[in-house]
Amino acid sequence: MLYLSVENSAEHVIRPRFDSLGGEPSRFHLLRGSVVGVGDQIKRGSVRLSDMELINEAVLEKHARLVIVDPIQSYLGAEVDAHRSNETRPIMDGLSRIAEDHRCCILLVRHLGKARTGKALYQGLGSIDLTGAVRTELLAGCSPDDPNQRAIVQVKSNLAQSGPSLGYTIEGDGIFRWTGESHLTAAAILAPELSGEETGALADAESFLFTALAQGPLPATAIESLAKQQGISPRTLKRAKERLKVRSLKSSMPGGWEWSLPEGVQQ
Repeated sequence: MLYLSVENSAEHVIRPRFDSLGGEPSRFHLLRGSVVGVGDQIKRGSVRLSDMELINEAVLEKHARLVIVDPIQSYLGAEVDAHRSNETRPIMDGLSRIAEDHRCCILLVRHLGKARTGKALYQGLGSIDLTGAVRTELLAGCSPDDPNQRAIVQVKSNLAQSGPSLGYTIEGDGIFRWTGESHLTAAAILAPELSGEETGALADAESFLFTALAQGPLPATAIESLAKQQGISPRTLKRAKERLKVRSLKSSMPGGWEWSLPEGVQQ
């Protein structure tokens, strides 16, 4: 694995994290910069993704099968505007060629923008063309209602159907663990944090849903109608549904859907 990162200390952050996951150090290589001999002088330089020859040589030398760029903004270079597709596309095309030539996977880490509006595909910093160029895109985050609920969600896939969300935890000692499939969606991860008043409304909606479904499945339209009568907004009802992991199943009635509590929860 070839890892490009300037944000974290190799000694105090990167290596300890790698070791905690049981990684094999001989297979882990950091690319922190370039060294060029000029006469009797040694010139050190930073790495940019436009330096395709340098990256290509590093991948070839280390026989890398996984290349991680963390984050991509640190390696575009001052001359590249991340918001202009005509400037980012040549870089993405070059990385694609390296991946194809060496049969390796290239994982680009990108931070989210501050705005939380629109689809998940538009939330990453920089041009939407960065999303357009990759074959798959994953979103990592947590529920705004419960920071301990974390998941990785596939928000784009050009190669196959999207896979299920995968939950994970980061324990107090920094240990990362997978927790299996998660009910979290991209919309849930990107949703704004609730205010105190909204938290109370969500709790009321959860109580309503649990009571309504405790005796068994009900048509979704009936639940939505009852929720409206009790002053529960569609947005709050949806969040309560996600929190309780309520299932949506196609009913025997034409065009109808039924909601039900997870197995083992019904009274």
